[in-house]
Amino acid sequence: MKKYIAFIVLMFSTALVVFYLGLRLPTPAALVVLVMAVGADFLTTYLCLRQSGREGNPVMAFLFRRVGIGGTYGLMVCVWIAVIWFRWLPTDVGSQTAIAFTYWLVPLNNLIVLRRLHRMNRKNTAMQNC
Repeated sequence: MKKYIAFIVLMFSTALVVFYLGLRLPTPAALVVLVMAVGADFLTTYLCLRQSGREGNPVMAFLFRRVGIGGTYGLMVCVWIAVIWFRWLPTDVGSQTAIAFTYWLVPLNNLIVLRRLHRMNRKNTAMQNC
C-alpha cells in the first residue's frame, strides 16, 4: 500500500512541477505526448506480462483474465478515446500538459518492473543450469 501512496504522491508532485514551471503545450502537442505515454504503458505492460509479471491494477487484472490481453487493450482504447474527448479536451492547456507529462510515470514504473523481471528470469535460468 505504501508503494501506491508514494506513486500517487510522485504523480501529484510531477503535476505541480509542471504547473510551477508554467509548461503549457498546445492541445495537439499535449495530446501527442499523452497518446505516446498511453502507448508506452500498453507496450510495457504487455512486455511485463510476457515476462511472467502480473498486473497490479485489480480492475485491469480482472479484464485480462476475462477478455484476454487483446480484448482488454481494445476496451481500453475505447475508454481512452472517451476520456480524452469528454474529460481531457475541455480542460485548460496547463492541465492537459500536466496530465500528459505525469502519465509518463506509468510506463517508467513498468520499465522498472520489467527490468526486475528480466533480472529474476536470468537468475532463475542460471540456477536451473547449475
